[in-house]
Amino acid sequence: MSSFIAFNLIRIRTMKRKIICLLICWLILPGCSDHKKEDNQSSLDAATNAVNATHDQNSAQTVKGELIPRSLSDNANYYLLSAKQEGNYIETLHTRVSASSHGYSVTRIDCQNNRFQDLGYGEAGEDSIRMYDNPTWAEVFPGSSKSDLVSFVCNKS
Repeated sequence: MSSFIAFNLIRIRTMKRKIICLLICWLILPGCSDHKKEDNQSSLDAATNAVNATHDQNSAQTVKGELIPRSLSDNANYYLLSAKQEGNYIETLHTRVSASSHGYSVTRIDCQNNRFQDLGYGEAGEDSIRMYDNPTWAEVFPGSSKSDLVSFVCNKS
């Protein structure tokens, strides 16, 4: 029950932020209009294309990224770049792409127990990923990007 309440609190906070941003845009910024949203989406698409092109050039052995469907929007796209079975777990490489940045993450997923371990992260490409010492298991939180990653990967396997 507490995870349901926490999930709804996050949804309410997110909705409040969006409403506040819309009000500020509408009331204060005279040049703000729908074309800004299109510009942001264009920037996000351009950043995604750049990451995919870089990924294709640097890593021919992995499958092209698959868009991971999101349950909640955070103005970024997430792509599964690779997933390989390691015993009872699945180790993934995925990327988060936004209009202003992108990062690469390595995650170990335990589908049977619906949990994951963050193994490493980097922002300057796959080669920049710094692996963590002593990663710990974490439960998925509904609506989080990790929850969407776990669901996507586990449903594929």
